[in-house]
This record gives sequence, structure tokens and C-alpha cells, in this order.
Amino acid sequence: TWNVSIPDETVSFCHLKEALEVDWSSEKAKMCLKRTPSDYFLLQVLLKFRTAKARDPMPESYDEDSELLLQLRNDVLDSLGVKSDLLTDEFVSSCFSELAPVCAVVGGVLSQEIVKALSQRDPPHNNFFFFDGLKSNGIVDCIGAK
Repeated sequence: TWNVSIPDETVSFCHLKEALEVDWSSEKAKMCLKRTPSDYFLLQVLLKFRTAKARDPMPESYDEDSELLLQLRNDVLDSLGVKSDLLTDEFVSSCFSELAPVCAVVGGVLSQEIVKALSQRDPPHNNFFFFDGLKSNGIVDCIGAK
């Protein structure tokens, strides 16, 4: 873990590796599962895709990449001990592009959090910010912290 100091307070953050290796079979994690955004599991699938292919999904290889994404979804969710219906098959269609407005929102939030951490005036988000470009909403979630 690492700490950020702000006046009268110290905030502890877990490492990304710890946040990505949550044991979802524990009772505490099962209780949190209902409020955990499906984007967390999508992130896991996309990280596995990058590990396997050393790239992001590409429109030029849509059929091949879609098939691999669906297979990885099943493998990842099974290994995490959660039901595969957390990510419906439709998630694949949103994995093949980046939308400039979504990138702008996420970049703005990231820069705001950097300013918070450096200025030590407010605690930064602990530890995930998920933005759904289709619904135009964002959520902050703390996953894997003790």
C-alpha cells in the first residue's frame, strides 16, 4: 500500500495488482459484487486480451477478436468465481473504438485527481473511476482495499 497525506488525514491506497486479484468467492466480496460496476470485469478481460495479443481489439480483425474476447470473458469470470452473465455478449461491440468525448472526460478526471494528490487539499479517488460512455455516467469504486 501507499499513502497520501492531506491536512489532518492520511489516505492509504492498495496496489493495482491487489485490486485486480480480489477473491470474489469471499463473503465480503460477494456482498460488494452487486454494487461493483461490470466495467471492472471488462477491464480484466481487456487486460487479458492485451496480454494475449499485445494490442487492443481492432476493427480489421473484428470476427477473430470478438471470438477471443468472448472466450476470455468466460475464462476471466470463471477464474474470478463470478457468473458469466455479469458481462453480456453485447460488451464486445464497445471494445473496438475510443470515443473522443469519453477520453476527454476520463483525462479531465485523471488530471483533477493528480492535482488533488499533489496539492494535498483533498483526498484523491480511492481507487477506480469507471466511466460509461454509452450511459454518460461515472462511478468511483474502491476495490481490493483492506
